[in-house]
Amino acid sequence: MQTEEQKKEGISVEEESKIKKISTIIMIVIIVLGLLITTDILLTTKAGVGPFLAIRTKVYDDGGTKEYYGLGYKVIKYNQKVGRRDTILGSWFLDYDTNPENFTITDLAYSIINDNYNHIGEFIRLTGTISEKSKKDNTITLEFTDNEEGKYDLTVVAELLSENIDDLNEEAPVSLIGVVTSYDEDNKTLTISNAFAE
Repeated sequence: MQTEEQKKEGISVEEESKIKKISTIIMIVIIVLGLLITTDILLTTKAGVGPFLAIRTKVYDDGGTKEYYGLGYKVIKYNQKVGRRDTILGSWFLDYDTNPENFTITDLAYSIINDNYNHIGEFIRLTGTISEKSKKDNTITLEFTDNEEGKYDLTVVAELLSENIDDLNEEAPVSLIGVVTSYDEDNKTLTISNAFAE
């Protein structure tokens, strides 16, 4: 039994033990939830599977784009018939956006060097002239060569989703729509995945 002095000094040993147990349980739950959410986010963005811990709230009538809400994050898995086919992650305020940024290959080359911005993850429409096509890889290549000792040179490789590569002719103008997935600074090569040629 506690004396009057012990009561005035603070909490009892039993109460302190209970507080420590509750705090430990809360911390374990927070850590486990954090690990699960982090794993879900990584699987969704890097491996393209999931999300498993988010709730699908909407399916758009554009080919099957799906919107998911998780604990503090939102995922949009674009699946347009002709258009955007990528997965993006953001806050709950992330908007459904199927309007591509428009570039000519010249504008894109200057933007990469002058703005020091490689456009990775950006949904774009790119116009240019086909310099090469590969039926085996289902890719087309566009090239821009500048007059300033190669400073602005750019090669764009577009990995096509559609099977109409036979309809495309080398040295013909083309408009591509897709998501920029990588930029190799050494070779000045930009890759567009899930692309459609118009």
